[in-house]
Amino acid sequence: MVDNHRTTGKQKSQFQRVAMFLDSQNVHLNQNKAELLLAFAKSKGHLEPPKNYYNSHHKNQVNDNIRLEKLGCIGVDVLDSGKNSADKQLVFECIKRVAIKPSPDIIILVLGDRDFAGLITVLKALGIKVIVFARRDSASKKLIKLVGNENFYYADELPSLLAGNTQNKADRLSA
Repeated sequence: MVDNHRTTGKQKSQFQRVAMFLDSQNVHLNQNKAELLLAFAKSKGHLEPPKNYYNSHHKNQVNDNIRLEKLGCIGVDVLDSGKNSADKQLVFECIKRVAIKPSPDIIILVLGDRDFAGLITVLKALGIKVIVFARRDSASKKLIKLVGNENFYYADELPSLLAGNTQNKADRLSA
């Protein structure tokens, strides 16, 4: 039997499973950047509903979550005010997700701090491609080295990252 879905990179990407986890407590995305992030994720394969971790006691995080839910994300309200509570919840749910088969081929992490090196190491050991979007002021060299320059982006560079894509924004978002 011929494996036709592997004939081109574009066709292959359609069959890759992509999961995305966002730390909204540390990375704030305006409407345009949120749309571009989702378009980027969808360009990598079949995107599962992304999860956004936030705390509803903070108005700016609630507004970010409302915007992201309108775009198809699932909000996870982390009410625990303990240090790194959203980070811990994100790590727990990401590990739980990769334990379910079939696990994603690609995981996109949208982070605002340096606390995810252990998670990235585990994901890569499982053979999962990890792509990271981070804040410019909090990205560590270790984090960049873990995923490699080709899989690391600054969240504020989303507009230029997708600028070369000539496909209509509405078409990208409905894919």
